[in-house]
Amino acid sequence: MTGTRARVVRGGLAFFAAVSAVLGSWILAAPESFFALSWVNLGMPYNPHLMLDYGAMNLAAAIPLAAAAVAASPLVVRSALASYAVWTTAHLGIHLRFHDHLAAHTSATSASLLLAVLAAGALLALALLALSLTSAATK
Repeated sequence: MTGTRARVVRGGLAFFAAVSAVLGSWILAAPESFFALSWVNLGMPYNPHLMLDYGAMNLAAAIPLAAAAVAASPLVVRSALASYAVWTTAHLGIHLRFHDHLAAHTSATSASLLLAVLAAGALLALALLALSLTSAATK
């Protein structure tokens, strides 16, 4: 991939890789501190196994995202973006499903901010995937 569109797609992939690497590293190193965030725990009991699995999944996701950021193959780029778009869209859906629970365990401002960040991540992933499907982004 070359050109301005390709640079935008690669920059987005690098950003997603960095976010996943930081989250995964934080959660694996200190899962209780991540879970202590009110918009993460939602007042639910701490489950170290699930927290560590989530950290490992984030850290593992950073690898194909980073690889796609430097790959020349449109298939690699699109596969990584499609995977991340599915994850971010599902994650947003989960938090929307638990919105009442979220609102009961954190401030309305924090709940709204979290949903806005999750929506932005999902929309960015979908937009980058759409951009990667254009012929200019894959040449």
